[in-house]
Amino acid sequence: MSLQVYFTRFGDAVSGSLEQKYLAMMPPGIRPSILRYQRWQDRQATLFGKLLLLGALRVSFHHDWMQKFQSLELTRDGKPFIPGGPEFNISHSEEVVVLAVTQSGAVGIDIEKIRAINIDDFSQYIPEVANLHKKHDTDPGHVNTLFFDCWTQKEAVLKGSGKGLLAPLEQVALKEGTAFFYETTWFIKKLPIAEGYCCHIATDKLSEHVAVEGVDLMNGVL
Repeated sequence: MSLQVYFTRFGDAVSGSLEQKYLAMMPPGIRPSILRYQRWQDRQATLFGKLLLLGALRVSFHHDWMQKFQSLELTRDGKPFIPGGPEFNISHSEEVVVLAVTQSGAVGIDIEKIRAINIDDFSQYIPEVANLHKKHDTDPGHVNTLFFDCWTQKEAVLKGSGKGLLAPLEQVALKEGTAFFYETTWFIKKLPIAEGYCCHIATDKLSEHVAVEGVDLMNGVL
């Protein structure tokens, strides 16, 4: 299967004029889902995710890419989709936004900033790390990385399956680059998007190669 990942970073808010320019590109039905965020960081991350999708469609659909983008809808659960495909998934954490897109099969992606956590608070959801922590005197920094490694793998599977946060994380069983969820085998790859972050992509079909490309959206270049 063909699989493409795009990512972008931001440290500051874009200018008001550039934000309005970007918002004008959005389908009318999608704009409220962006503007509902009060924090500019959340609003900008959501907007940038849609802009990455717009750019991906322009690359893959030379003649009807804008029609594809304008057909963007939201499910009753709030998940964006394009009738007739392609399949895509968006994730963001702190100042990094990622998009995975494919012409066939299901795909999910999740990225998280690595931060200090109390593993005991998540032992029910991430037993893989909780068991390791109990058996070994493991460095806290290493435990944090292991935790978000597991977390992003499970989240990517849930997002790819369409379950999102509707299914418990503990129902996703991880095993050496694969995951099992609702009788489906998912194939997982770790992506080195940014230092200090964990990012994984999950697909229901095996993909030998994932193309990763960075995009600058801070200067109005799309």
